[in-house]
Amino acid sequence: MGNNTPVFFIQDAMKFPDFVHAVKPEPHWAIPQGQSAHDTFWDYVSLQPETLHNVMWAMSDRGIPRSYRTMEGFGIHTFRLINAEGKATFVRFHWKPVAGKASLVWDEAQKLTGRDPDFHRRDLWEAIEAGDYPEFELGLQLIPEENEFAFDFDLLDPTKLIPEALVPVQRVGRMVLNRNPDNFFAENEQAAFHPGHIVPGIDFSNDPLLQGRLFSYTDTQISRLGGPNFHEIPINRPTCPYHNFQRDGMHRMDIDTNPANYEPNSINDNWPRETPPAAKRGGFESLAERVDGEKIRQRSPSFGEYYAQPRLFWLSQTPIEQQHIIDGFSFELSKVVRTWIRERVVDHLAHIDTKLAEAVGANLGIELSDDQRNITLPPRSMAWRKTPASASTPTPKAM
Repeated sequence: MGNNTPVFFIQDAMKFPDFVHAVKPEPHWAIPQGQSAHDTFWDYVSLQPETLHNVMWAMSDRGIPRSYRTMEGFGIHTFRLINAEGKATFVRFHWKPVAGKASLVWDEAQKLTGRDPDFHRRDLWEAIEAGDYPEFELGLQLIPEENEFAFDFDLLDPTKLIPEALVPVQRVGRMVLNRNPDNFFAENEQAAFHPGHIVPGIDFSNDPLLQGRLFSYTDTQISRLGGPNFHEIPINRPTCPYHNFQRDGMHRMDIDTNPANYEPNSINDNWPRETPPAAKRGGFESLAERVDGEKIRQRSPSFGEYYAQPRLFWLSQTPIEQQHIIDGFSFELSKVVRTWIRERVVDHLAHIDTKLAEAVGANLGIELSDDQRNITLPPRSMAWRKTPASASTPTPKAM
């Protein structure tokens, strides 16, 4: 999984279709395209406050990066690293651009989009062609399993980040983009990324959105790439050949001669067979984990706080950056026709910061009530409190 923001809009995979429907062009006239400045998106945001943290990032300078070369990457979800002794450590993955972070301002973005809609793609392509190869450092935030509950937010909540002041990002690797594709469609558009494609030593957490992605991405690739055999497209083929029991289906490219496509079998000496998950054998073995609880269709109460981290992000911005966030909200909401949707969003902003809500409200002709001005805001220290147990994090070995 990878995004240019460290959090996502939703906590539960069941809400994915609703979110996508809301942000898409409105169904009756298919407008606007490629934008979020319309009623259905902001109606959804105003009724699902879990979206607010990512919306704050999207309305900020981070939402309009200067270049793909100056854009951070985030794994969003909490995964696990499993060592040789079977001990698990929670991890979040980061890509840090060596060139540093840089953003456009709104006026620049509008002009560039009008003059060259391919600006970002062209910038990346031309930099690589010129030998100015973009570099990114792979970083890890590591939290021992015993410290899972040491924070005042849930590590498994994909709408929450782990502040780097609490758990510093440790650089362990490097990626260099040193070649452009020979054929963009064949090598880029047909690539099938999947958060479930992991190597031994990495495992999943119980993040409910991550659990949903593990099966939804396969459905997506089957639809987008024409059938279940997308793994045979050259760009998706593994470097090391492998055996499985998958046969037939649309766009099958391999010609299988094995008479048995099941296990166990006796007509082909029980071959192929599953690789045992023993040490150094290459098979995958999920972490043995004891889980107690009732099976219910309900979100964890620990996911129920929506304003502390958006406020944390707001307070981390410089005055100029805060003004850009105000301008972003004001522009988007000015395109929303229904007044009650605008008012609900401003009410949510009042739970994040009074100055933010007043400024956006003034631009939209909405005046805050006395109750909204006197909302008890999350304390500045929220999500930054740290117990002695969480002060120590493992040190990874450099790659």
